[in-house]
Amino acid sequence: MLLKEVLDVGEEIYFVEESYPAQRNIGPTLHYLKGVRTFLENQRFRLLRVRNGEETLGLLLFNTGDEDVPVDFWSVFTGSLAAPSQKAEFEFLAGSIFSLNPPERELEVSPELWRDAVNEYYSLMLVNRNLCPECSTRPESYGSVFSEQRVKRVSEIFQNLEKKGFSLEGRVLEVCCGNGMSTLALYRLGLDPLALEVNKCTVCQGLEHGVLNPKKALVMDATQVSRYFEPGSFDVVVGFMLGLVYEFNKDLWTGIVNEAAKVVTEGGLLLFTVKSRPEIEILAKALRGAGVEGEIVDNTDADGVFDQWYFVGKKYLYKC
Repeated sequence: MLLKEVLDVGEEIYFVEESYPAQRNIGPTLHYLKGVRTFLENQRFRLLRVRNGEETLGLLLFNTGDEDVPVDFWSVFTGSLAAPSQKAEFEFLAGSIFSLNPPERELEVSPELWRDAVNEYYSLMLVNRNLCPECSTRPESYGSVFSEQRVKRVSEIFQNLEKKGFSLEGRVLEVCCGNGMSTLALYRLGLDPLALEVNKCTVCQGLEHGVLNPKKALVMDATQVSRYFEPGSFDVVVGFMLGLVYEFNKDLWTGIVNEAAKVVTEGGLLLFTVKSRPEIEILAKALRGAGVEGEIVDNTDADGVFDQWYFVGKKYLYKC
């Protein structure tokens, strides 16, 4: 586990928050840290500090095993992914705790490495069924789930875009990645996307087959992307086979592409595929309204199933 490597500890590690999205609203973390600060009046703890310069990325507290939990472990608290106000409160609490009880070790870690380690932790918890203890879903064979023909089709779209002069380099976000069918194509093209999907069962499927990268796979609602990532966080945002997009549910899908437009950098590439022309016309209208200049491309083939139409464009910021 990357987190154990970063922290150089042998004991088990557990985050207080139950999921990656929960790290945005860290109520339990702040509650526990207030309790720790109170206990410091009468006792001392083994603590570790993970920092990036003066910023505290993580606070670790050692727990000795007992009857309820028979093994020693570290509780991990972080505010690095939290909303600004809670992040500030985390920094304050961590600072006050360390002033009363200095950490036995401090580790300098980049925010990017820390984020990857947090991502991987929750991915491993998911695929090991620790987040779904009553899961009854049986793993399916690789061949029954993943299609090389589909991977090839996505790869061909990108090859055509390169011929048209579109750059596919930089930080890539894939929304609605499912089990990673399309993500496979991105990997084979040399890209390293952050892939997110709201359905944890499909993410689990991609992880257990080794398709999705546990450091770069998130169970997250794509309609909330801008809550977690700043404007300009990505150079490329893609989403394959969004939909089905209809008039009655278009707010959901236009909300997703609008969120994508919020986090892509100026001049960044956006690409979304669907099955039918009416669907892509709905998405194209929303994207153009969000400042994306692009075109609808007819990508139909004899099979008529996957990625039949797509919109590709670039985001621009207009100044009045």
